[in-house]
Amino acid sequence: MYIYAEYLLLENMVINYILLYLTGKFTKTEANNVRLLLASFIGAAYALVIFFPLLMFMTKFIIKLAVSILIIIVAFNPMKIKKFIRLISTFYVMAFIFAGASLALFYLADIEAYAGNGIFYIKDFPVKILVLAVSISYVLIKIVWGYIQSILTKSKIYIPIIVSLNNKAVEIMGLLDTGNLLRDPLTQTPVIIIQFSAIKELLPSEVQSIFEKYKENDLQVISEIMMDNATGLKFRLIPFKSLGKENGMLIGFKPDNVVVKDDEDKSFCDIIVGIYNNNLSNDEKYVALLHPEMFTQKEVI
Repeated sequence: MYIYAEYLLLENMVINYILLYLTGKFTKTEANNVRLLLASFIGAAYALVIFFPLLMFMTKFIIKLAVSILIIIVAFNPMKIKKFIRLISTFYVMAFIFAGASLALFYLADIEAYAGNGIFYIKDFPVKILVLAVSISYVLIKIVWGYIQSILTKSKIYIPIIVSLNNKAVEIMGLLDTGNLLRDPLTQTPVIIIQFSAIKELLPSEVQSIFEKYKENDLQVISEIMMDNATGLKFRLIPFKSLGKENGMLIGFKPDNVVVKDDEDKSFCDIIVGIYNNNLSNDEKYVALLHPEMFTQKEVI
């Protein structure tokens, strides 16, 4: 069987790009097309070692692993080891699922293929089959990934966060609340709800005294805080229909930064903190209700 280098290079580059694109999509990691194309080319060029007998040692597992690591670094440039492990693990999962779906379709369609020395080659590059294989793989990955995410979410109901404001920071425990869909009505920014006692030290003394004076969220608290311009903070009103009130109102402010202490220590600046002047948990296991969108936003690297 004859194998043409240019076809092999093209096929592998297309497949590598698809796998890397899906890896970025499912890990919510952004990367520009130039990096993805360059990484795809490196992986495709590696497949050409089958044309050079002296380079057959490069088909060994350790070399393949090294090339995979290089591809991930070039494509995504992960700055943290946890992020890198997540990316390369997802890349391999994508590759295994895609390979399984492709082999099944090639077998059913009776398409000639060649496998040897760790290289899989498809004769005549059947684009329709490739597109179908990608589609099936995407559906399978979506189902499997959704299941994995649901398991991980259940195991991470309680998540520590760090809230920073004016060179001060507090680390508190938050509850991942899928029912928390609060947004700032003006900017549509996601809102996390934190009880006053947990972030008291971050707030100016004038604001602290108001919340201590009025233990419940009422119009008196709202009016006094909104009229006080000496604090330097820009407060906003956040309407809600939960926490025991049908038509409640929270005072919110924009912190300097919020860090989610999960596997990747994600940092968010575009978050609003809503202050709840009561206890969120009877057993004090958590003092904040986290917005689910915090765990679906992409991390730009």
